[in-house]
Amino acid sequence: MNNYFMETHHHEWILTNRRGAYALGTGNLINQRKYHGLLVASDAKFQRRHLVAGIEEKVEWRGEIIHLDSNNYSNCIYPEGFLYLVKPWLRPYPAFLYSALPHQDDILILKELMMDETSNTTLVKYSNLGHHTLHFHLHPKLTMALHHELNQPGSLDFEEFATSESNGEDGCAFQARRVNNGAEVFCHSLLGQVEPNRYVYYNVYYPWEVMVGYPGIGDQISLYELRFTLKPGQSNHILFSDALVDDPRAMCSRIEKRYAQLPQPADWPSKPDTDHTLISSLDYNDNILFKRDGYLKLLEFALRDFQANDDIVAGYPWYGAWGRDTMIVLNALLHAPNCVDQVEKVLRKYSRHLSGGLIPNMLPESGRELNYDSIDATLWYIILLWKLGKRKQNVGYWKEVIHLCEEILKSILNNYQYPFEIRKDGLISLKSEFAHATWMDVRLDGKAVTPRDGAPVEINALWYNALCCYEAMCESYQQASGIPYHPVELLTEVKDLVLKSFEKFWTGEYLADRLTGDTPVLEIRPNAILALSLPWTPLSKERMKAVFLKAEAELLTPYGIRTLSSKDTRFRKKYYGSQRERDLAYHNGSVWAWLLGAFCGLGVKVWRDELDDQALADKLRGYIATFRTSFCKGHIASLAEIWDGDNPHFPKGAPAQAISVAALYNIESFIAKLEGPK
Repeated sequence: MNNYFMETHHHEWILTNRRGAYALGTGNLINQRKYHGLLVASDAKFQRRHLVAGIEEKVEWRGEIIHLDSNNYSNCIYPEGFLYLVKPWLRPYPAFLYSALPHQDDILILKELMMDETSNTTLVKYSNLGHHTLHFHLHPKLTMALHHELNQPGSLDFEEFATSESNGEDGCAFQARRVNNGAEVFCHSLLGQVEPNRYVYYNVYYPWEVMVGYPGIGDQISLYELRFTLKPGQSNHILFSDALVDDPRAMCSRIEKRYAQLPQPADWPSKPDTDHTLISSLDYNDNILFKRDGYLKLLEFALRDFQANDDIVAGYPWYGAWGRDTMIVLNALLHAPNCVDQVEKVLRKYSRHLSGGLIPNMLPESGRELNYDSIDATLWYIILLWKLGKRKQNVGYWKEVIHLCEEILKSILNNYQYPFEIRKDGLISLKSEFAHATWMDVRLDGKAVTPRDGAPVEINALWYNALCCYEAMCESYQQASGIPYHPVELLTEVKDLVLKSFEKFWTGEYLADRLTGDTPVLEIRPNAILALSLPWTPLSKERMKAVFLKAEAELLTPYGIRTLSSKDTRFRKKYYGSQRERDLAYHNGSVWAWLLGAFCGLGVKVWRDELDDQALADKLRGYIATFRTSFCKGHIASLAEIWDGDNPHFPKGAPAQAISVAALYNIESFIAKLEGPK
């Protein structure tokens, strides 16, 4: 198997809409997680139902049956449809080319997957690109359960479903409602006929669930068989939805239009194989499939995958909206075309949930209870208000956010509601019960795994930057309006005090990760990078360079930044095992891609005066070369949450993480500016 196949089979593709729904799977369409499937619907509060796991696909040709699908079972994969897979593509959307025999062009079937932008609807399109008429027999495999749950073996045998079907000149349709939980699936096929045909797929196995200590066996059910015939050059469109589609043909057209402007890979099979050249034109040598401008468009689309309702989904498949992650992603969306209004809409939403000077870390629609277990989210929020104002250049906006920031900053200074305090030296100090309130937030048995009590370095850098942003807002308002507006004197005094006190973090070659009293905690972690990458830097350039070089030597990997130096005795090489074992590794060695944004941001500060634009662009490109190459070769469709801390660096956690993609998009956007139009 060539490298392209190995990479695409290992990584996952994703489709999303603007409601938080998704479809997710592997490059060979063998479901490895319980979350893999063709349609996982979402409501406005990100409550999700797994509806369609896949399709049993039998293609008849001259009396022979070819199986395109594959199911995992505990002792085998059956059928072995993946053996007929000629080539998969993960972007611009997942597509899979099949043949009766590898590299044989008589039978060529292209299967494409797309999702509607505004409804919970997935399109599955089959095209006959070969030379013979083919007869399709499809059995949609339904789950119709909450997406965190599996149908226990045998549980579907006597499960009651309310069903109906219809056949007509414009195709066929069926609908099914699971009586015990109300889950519904609607299916429309533009061609063919449908008839009831109920049977259960027992004991489907999900090895990636078992690997992390979760149940990994569940049943699926088929209630209907779809039949249709495709002549050479013909296609059929099949829709799966959680609601009735009034005009299926118009819906198919709308979904295809959503992806029509995205770049296609260089070897995309855009037309039927009329001259026996399609197979030979495919790239099996793992070459670059997307040009630079195409790659940037795909990266932007990958970033937009996380936009849902008026918020940002932190990651797929299991996250909802998180305050901290949302603020970090909005910083990237400010650079994306036509996103300023969306950014403002999200920021205004969070302002309505302010409490005691803090925005929530989780909103009720995140799938979890409303909580304020984060202080950095609010400080990121203030920085975003300032950055948005620079884009808008609106007097009314400046006046509004100045008052808002005054309210927030005064509330933080006079905090009585949350377990943190402002020290006499102006620094923010977290009490022990709030030691999880930074981005290193994992807790076990009620205690922080990576405690950040005391004065965390990046929290106080954010605090300093929030105060500086407030002053900058006042100045911008004066310039735009001509009306004098002076910052609150107390806030200016605190800003100056924090700047002076930040000196306490300097250890001689790096920044302390936190202070307990005035005692530095000497850990080589990426929080020093975060602290110095912000717009206002409380250290000299010489010291910034020392921090950068230290981080480059001990934390940098081809996939991101380690959360702890490999020289530290607490360093954990691998993120694997039970939930407890993984939690212990989460911020103690695991590599995070999103930290590349801060690392490159600090690098720009360090090298900007020493390198010309092209040399700086080349340097930055080197830090993200692995991800750029993987995207351009078609190996990946998104960026994972984390990677193992040591070689080999396998992707772990959520396969599609918003802050990871946002960091790469930010870096690439800056490189594009340095290099100018191409």
